[in-house]
Amino acid sequence: MKKLSETATIASGQQFAPLAGLSGEEQDDLSQMIGEFQQTKATKEPDLASLQQQVEALNQRLAYLTAMFLTIDRRLKPLYEILQLTLEKGDVLDQRINTIIESLRSGKPL
Repeated sequence: MKKLSETATIASGQQFAPLAGLSGEEQDDLSQMIGEFQQTKATKEPDLASLQQQVEALNQRLAYLTAMFLTIDRRLKPLYEILQLTLEKGDVLDQRINTIIESLRSGKPL
């Protein structure tokens, strides 16, 4: 591994701008960190078997979440209908109460 100088070239061939204000130790540490990062990046190749396992796990999780969503949807539909009927019932009761109040104010029988 090379020490970073004004414009240093790392194993991959990338060039870096001058590192003003860094001491020799800091430049060595930075050079070492970059080299280690590039080595680990180059050695990590995607494993087809692990990728297939991850995709399968994601598919299973998606199937579970879809089933859960459909269950919640089935349970919420009757609740929505009950709330809608309760609202309609409230409107009918309001109309009846308003009719009674108007009848009392006017003095006319229902």
